[in-house]
Amino acid sequence: MLRVLELIQRFAPLDTPVLIQGETGTGKELVAHALHHLSPRAAKPFVTVDCAALPETLAESELFGHERGAFTGADRPYAGRIVAAAGGTVFLDEINAVSLTMQGKLLRFLEAGELFRVGQQRPVSVNVRLVSATNLPLEGLVREGRVRADFYYRLNILRIELPPLRERRDDVPLLVEQFLEEDPAAREHGVREVAPDVLAELSARDWPGNVRELRNALRRAIVLGAEDGVLRCLEADERAPVREDPWAEPATAAGTTAGFRAWMREREREYFCELVRRYRTVSQQTAASGLPQRTLYRKIKGLSLVRVLALPDAA
Repeated sequence: MLRVLELIQRFAPLDTPVLIQGETGTGKELVAHALHHLSPRAAKPFVTVDCAALPETLAESELFGHERGAFTGADRPYAGRIVAAAGGTVFLDEINAVSLTMQGKLLRFLEAGELFRVGQQRPVSVNVRLVSATNLPLEGLVREGRVRADFYYRLNILRIELPPLRERRDDVPLLVEQFLEEDPAAREHGVREVAPDVLAELSARDWPGNVRELRNALRRAIVLGAEDGVLRCLEADERAPVREDPWAEPATAAGTTAGFRAWMREREREYFCELVRRYRTVSQQTAASGLPQRTLYRKIKGLSLVRVLALPDAA
């Protein structure tokens, strides 16, 4: 992590794109924020784009913007996320989820500093720094044909590799201490320390979800089991199931298929969460997703998102 901090300080003053690689939960977005706040662009916007939550039909419009009337439902012009970050930094999280077609359009923007809004014939110049992140090794995706080689080389000029928590177990006590100082749940329950045996158990675990999983486990344990300002035990279900290492070679065809299905379901859940967050009415959601209303409701219900289902159109 000292090497990571050194690279952040060296890369921050530059305008060159930075690629952040690391497993889920290792803190890639925190690194992106640090690169921005330590840069000359710190006073300008920092815009995050979750590429995995962008449907293919909306990706170009969300990133590059569109003109009024460019497509059905475009009743007003939209500048797009990249223009919204003008002068600052745009952070493309899970860049590995971007389609090949969109990779080509992003590549042109990276090389020329210009973009075309949907429905517009003249290019728009944008001064913005690109920071991207991936939770899968892009080199392997290039070999599989899922990432363009020229796109990868353009992203991979400056790179920061974030080590998983299991490779830096000595950091666990420091992370726990920081969590107790900063987390609202810890302050609300008056938890100021963790019992030594609990801290030893936390340090011994592999944490496949990395820092995010550690933080969530601590928060659950504080809410359910803290006494007298001390966290003395963890819940029985805190031991997370072993998950496949995304950076390792695939094991068997059956395991790969199961892992892919789980990954696809998670991406689907993220997409529908973002859809119901961004669009308030059923008509807006069906227009944005391109799904029939009945199918949309079935998907949302199947993912246990009924509580956040859209308001009726009359609302």
